Amino acid sequence: MTVRGRVAVVTGGGRGLGRATALRLAAGGADVAVLARSADQVEAVATELHAAGVRALGLSVDVTATSEVIRARDRILAHFGRVDIVVNNAGTVLYKPFVPLPGGKGAHPDFDTPVSDVEWNGVMEVHVGGAVRMLRAFGPELLDRRYGRVVNVVSNVVRRTVPYTSVYDTAKGALVQLTRSLAREWAPYGVTVNAVAAGHFETEMSRPQFEDEETLRRLLRRVPMRRTGELDEFAALVVHLCGEESGFVTGETIGIDGGETL
Repeated sequence: MTVRGRVAVVTGGGRGLGRATALRLAAGGADVAVLARSADQVEAVATELHAAGVRALGLSVDVTATSEVIRARDRILAHFGRVDIVVNNAGTVLYKPFVPLPGGKGAHPDFDTPVSDVEWNGVMEVHVGGAVRMLRAFGPELLDRRYGRVVNVVSNVVRRTVPYTSVYDTAKGALVQLTRSLAREWAPYGVTVNAVAAGHFETEMSRPQFEDEETLRRLLRRVPMRRTGELDEFAALVVHLCGEESGFVTGETIGIDGGETL
């Protein structure tokens, strides 16, 4: 297993794609720190990781707060001694029009008002700001040791359009460009930076569209494979990019969406 003996940090690791990634890393023999806002969730995941036979740490962290990220870094380095892998998975989504739409009032509970400045900045801070804080915190450690793997979790919206998610789409697009920029900057130091563009996976955040039969039917019609993804399929791709055999892959955004964006 090519991540065996490595130390990984996964944000948004308390549930969904982040939890699946943390468990897959542990199955490969990596020690894992899971970060998320919910203390109960990260502690539960850490317990699962311990059961897999690896060292684990669950920390309640808000990635939009620099002080919290720095405290988490210090605790992780004190606990594990180093970090080799950073997976930026923390995210949130907002469904609202960019500006008021003619005739749109009442069409959806959230559509009576457009995206506010506070909401726009909040979503950007989680996706882009969170990744920036994590990479500023852990990047020097990776660069000094001339080894590292960074995987930024984005969405296949970077290759298609979705109505009413302008701030989410913009944040993910910015994260793709950050991936490319840092991949170029950090390549001479043995640090790879890649992104994974996820399609449809059932998680706590996406569950409403899975519970509505008509929404799910429309979704599946767009996917050539006529199904949604399994969490472990996503996690396997991320862990592959974290492994030794992916050392010559950097700056890439790799889709996993059943062909939806073909």
